[in-house]
Amino acid sequence: MRYLLIIPFLFFAGCSTKVFEPKKVESKSLRVKSLDKTLSAYTKNTLTFKSKRLFSKKALFYDEKGNSLGEFEKINNDLAINGQKLLVISTKKVFKLPNLIFSATKKENLVAVVFENGKYGLFDTDSEKMKFVYDSDLALSVKYLHSQPLFYRDLILYPLLNGNIAVVDAKEGKFIRYLNISQQQFNNNVIFLKIVNNQLFMATPTKLILFNPSFLIDYKADIKHIIDYKGFIYVFTTDGKIVKLDSNLKELKKVNLPFASFFAPTICKGNIYTVEKQGYLIKITPNLKITVYKGNSFDTDSFSELKLKGCKIYNDDKVFMIE
Repeated sequence: MRYLLIIPFLFFAGCSTKVFEPKKVESKSLRVKSLDKTLSAYTKNTLTFKSKRLFSKKALFYDEKGNSLGEFEKINNDLAINGQKLLVISTKKVFKLPNLIFSATKKENLVAVVFENGKYGLFDTDSEKMKFVYDSDLALSVKYLHSQPLFYRDLILYPLLNGNIAVVDAKEGKFIRYLNISQQQFNNNVIFLKIVNNQLFMATPTKLILFNPSFLIDYKADIKHIIDYKGFIYVFTTDGKIVKLDSNLKELKKVNLPFASFFAPTICKGNIYTVEKQGYLIKITPNLKITVYKGNSFDTDSFSELKLKGCKIYNDDKVFMIE
């Protein structure tokens, strides 16, 4: 009896350890620099659960006279955060908001903010006050990727932690409606919210949607990452597929890299790059021609930092130059 129990255990144990094994691998050793600890290089947060931020990379910021403004985590080109504190990088001004900041986007003097307690609102950097704040249902947990608020014509679209998008009139501060793109209660926050080819796209980890006031088109998949490039959308799935879609969500091409686990991809000199969990560097052309490289000592342990931005890969205290 004990022998019979061991056999299925070994079978399932073997299945759980399958990893990506490329058929063809080329050598490519990237140039490496040490990371300057005073520079803010990381742009994506990694989060799990409603207020736990893992692997976040804070850096010191300074004013024009060289005085320290404190440690902040850069979330986009002009904003950095630390708890309730918001730094506008271009003006080197720090503001304290009423709650812990989850994500934010700036347009002129207005900052659209989603807070970690589920609230969302609009902060005016001129008056240094919140113009309005709304409550939403608090999600118990969230995926590690999330999207930032989007200024869209006269509207602000707030991607919330519960998978909904709140639509608010930017001028009047009036709530208009929720766009419910999630059918799941947990682990389904909005991970992609962007305008591509003058069309609005949004996604959760299970569905990518093309939104139009007259219709909705969706593309269902177990989504790990989404990136857009030159009017096309590239979907990276949890089971190792890379799918190229047009702006109407028509599938143009698909490649399968069985058991591949991708880090968030980046665009570098006309190609898409990602790092796979086993430490491979993967180059993807816009037409999905795949080249897998070895020869770089990436630390891809789940407790380490690895971020891709432009032609650079930030990994612990190193910066790898792709090109």
